[in-house]
Amino acid sequence: MLAALLGTAQYWLGDETVEKTDYDTFENSRLVDLNRKMMGELGLTENYEHEFSPETILELEGRADRLDWNPYREFVEACDAKAPWAWKDPRLTWTIRLWHRLLPADRTAYIVLTRDDRQAWISSNLRRHIQSMAFTQAYNHGITRSNLAFLDQHNLPYVKLSYEDLLLSPGPTLERLNKFLGLEISMADLLAVSHGKLYQKSRSFSDYVVASLIYWKNYGERDGRWRRGKRSEKAMA
Repeated sequence: MLAALLGTAQYWLGDETVEKTDYDTFENSRLVDLNRKMMGELGLTENYEHEFSPETILELEGRADRLDWNPYREFVEACDAKAPWAWKDPRLTWTIRLWHRLLPADRTAYIVLTRDDRQAWISSNLRRHIQSMAFTQAYNHGITRSNLAFLDQHNLPYVKLSYEDLLLSPGPTLERLNKFLGLEISMADLLAVSHGKLYQKSRSFSDYVVASLIYWKNYGERDGRWRRGKRSEKAMA
């Protein structure tokens, strides 16, 4: 929804964007492809959607000399030709430290978007990413801390927003976004991209019940169990 909102302000989101069966992510398809390519070239073999480690991110940054930078540099140049542009891809948590070397520092700003823990847990389990509340919190908070550490390290401009604040307190949250980016996005724009679903949480109590049933039915497949198993085996060895 936030990416769509930036699109109403004429930010370029890509010639083609990734679509899922139930919603449009507004992720630039070329960015997604290049992020996958970058992570593959750097040897990331872990299941990053179900496991987060800040050490892994630093390890990837340390392997920068493995990259052929040409396609990434060409993509940044293509985006600049369409400026203003906006990137959105969860993989940026793992790759942004490398993209940062190519991005124009004086013309790039960052938005750190967080989720309410319970709402995130419901969404994950409804999408069959089976995980405990503790895992959801550790994963999401770990990503947020990693992103903020990167931004603070390089003294980069950013605003931290909550998706739930955008839904439940749209006026003040939209004002913060407009002030940060120098935009004039209106409530009408927000209502259009949210399909009028403001002043309410995205996931209801009935969603929570369904997510709970899915979680307990698939408890043995929950995220994080293999890592704990590997640690146990290592300790036993």
